[in-house]
Amino acid sequence: MQVYSPSVPAGGSPAAEAGAPRIRKLAVAASLGSAIEHYDFFIYAFTAPIVFDRFFFPKMDTVASMLAVYTTFAVGFVARPLGGMVFGHYGDILGRRAMLMVTFILMGITSCLIGGLPSYDTAGLWAPIGLVALRFLQGFAFGGEYMNAVALTLENAPSAKRGFFASWINASGPVGVITASGLIALCGVIFSQQDFAAWAWRIPFLLSFVLVLLGTYIRYQVDESILFKAAYAAETRSKSPILLAIKSWKKSILFGCLVNMVHSSFLYICAVFVLGYAVKTLGMAQSNITFGVMIANILEMCMVPLIAYFSDRIGRRPLLIAGVLMAAIWFPFFLQIVELKDPLLLAGALIVSVGVVHAFMFAPEAAFTAELFPTEVRVSGSSLGKQFGVILGGGLAPLIATALIGWTASLSSVAVYFEGLALLAFIGLLFAPEHAKRALF
Repeated sequence: MQVYSPSVPAGGSPAAEAGAPRIRKLAVAASLGSAIEHYDFFIYAFTAPIVFDRFFFPKMDTVASMLAVYTTFAVGFVARPLGGMVFGHYGDILGRRAMLMVTFILMGITSCLIGGLPSYDTAGLWAPIGLVALRFLQGFAFGGEYMNAVALTLENAPSAKRGFFASWINASGPVGVITASGLIALCGVIFSQQDFAAWAWRIPFLLSFVLVLLGTYIRYQVDESILFKAAYAAETRSKSPILLAIKSWKKSILFGCLVNMVHSSFLYICAVFVLGYAVKTLGMAQSNITFGVMIANILEMCMVPLIAYFSDRIGRRPLLIAGVLMAAIWFPFFLQIVELKDPLLLAGALIVSVGVVHAFMFAPEAAFTAELFPTEVRVSGSSLGKQFGVILGGGLAPLIATALIGWTASLSSVAVYFEGLALLAFIGLLFAPEHAKRALF
């Protein structure tokens, strides 16, 4: 393998050495792999609230079974920090590219196996135990995926376009969500609700096998990060990057955690919790919500690179702060629209929530989180901030929101919960550093 000279400037323009075609190819490859992994993850998110309560937890009442479903959903998020630490550690030692191959294959295999699980009626307790175990492995792989992909792209990008190219990873997420929600909606049209609940829900999971083959080929074509190669050649890598990040970069981890906590909680309440609430409690059709989510993600896919483009010019923090303020103002109105039970209004509200408001937080997030750390601990440190933020935000949000509804019987309590998260993130961003105009180090 070719090793680049350590004289490559740590914050210069690596793309000058790599060439524009190379960075575009690398960004596309990393983004397509990320899209497929988002597909795997969100197939579970969209299926679980409407099927898994009776398929895997039939002995519980409605509220208890939904809490059990969201607990298994949260398990995947609990595993994400562990995956981020393990694959972040080895990503900083062995390279970003190798870890991306491992996480992708593991993610696809676990999704296929979820699609083949027996029901509780067939296997008893082994069915939910198998679901929890596979969900843990799915989250473990997903946790190791994201920041390795971001670091690989960011470290090869031109300095003036770091935010733009890093945002391709986030923009590809909606592609996976679009595919997942579109396929779920299509299944809802082709199959009856009874057939979907009985067996047709397995189809999107089993299709992961085909996507794994495609993604493995794509990931195999990319090369290692230029900055990592330089650090490898200069032997400046830490033997324990995860411990070094915890010891020396605590504030950076906290800032990354707060930003990811607020954007993920907003997304998963709007897209996942509302799906279960609208179908199970309000009696709305599943296809109405998944269609709205699909359109919203199409818009976000376009908005993310555009917003990230401006983050390279005016900075990450101003756009992140604007997104948090927009989310805090919009969220109570969104919940009121949900209560109206109007399919068109709800679809429009989802488009605004995910396609616009979430995009303002999501677009600068990738570069913002990764730029908080130096090359030697970039994946380890940013993975800690990213994954702990996502578990405290998105991973727990549907579970906490469901518990609050069961306790208060009002969506107002969910609004108060989110406003608290938004306030914490806003305060954190006021003190966070801005690295958009600074050289990578």
